[in-house]
Order: sequence, then C-alpha cells, then structure tokens
Amino acid sequence: MSWSVDENMKIVMTKGDTPTFAFKALLPDGSEYEFEEGDRVIFAAKQNKYDPVPVFTIEADIKKKQVCFKEEDTKELEIGRYIWELSLNKADGYRCTFIAGKILKLTVEVA
Repeated sequence: MSWSVDENMKIVMTKGDTPTFAFKALLPDGSEYEFEEGDRVIFAAKQNKYDPVPVFTIEADIKKKQVCFKEEDTKELEIGRYIWELSLNKADGYRCTFIAGKILKLTVEVA
C-alpha cells in the first residue's frame, strides 16, 4: 500500500495516489454527529497552518463518511509536510473544524 493513516491521523502517501479514508465527527458527549441535509465536510490541506488559502480541498462523501483523494489533488504538489483539517460546513453558514492540525506527508512518486 502506498499510503497509511496512523493512530494520530497522520497521513503518509505518494503524491498523485488516490487513497480513501473514513472519518467520524464526534459531539462533545462522545456520540457521533449525524449529518443533516445541506451539511458539507471539507478536507483542507495547507503548507503552513497560517496560510490563508489551502493548497487543495476535497469535499468528503458524508453518506459514506469518507475522504477520497483524486490524482489531481496532490500530483503537482511538492513532496514534504502539509497540515490538514476537516470542517463541518452547514447550510446556514455555521462552520466547525472538528479535526485540526494533522500531518499529511507526501512522498516521492517512483514511476
């Protein structure tokens, strides 16, 4: 496998690969949030957490609770370390980052 997600949610992958990983959104009481119509979950990756704009974003599949990478998401990025987060964006404008400050490490493609 050319990608992995460890117990700290660090993602290591070959740039240009197309992994899929599952996620959960937990409420403060530890129960799982049930997504509602109009909800969107966005995966965003930045080179630095202070960058104003992500280098790429992916809209997650909230029915399957998965983030699915496409080749074009990372193919042209430099190898190295990025910071990623997942946020819940509701139709009424409410936004909540429920996973933040995690590492994405892109490795070299050998082809």
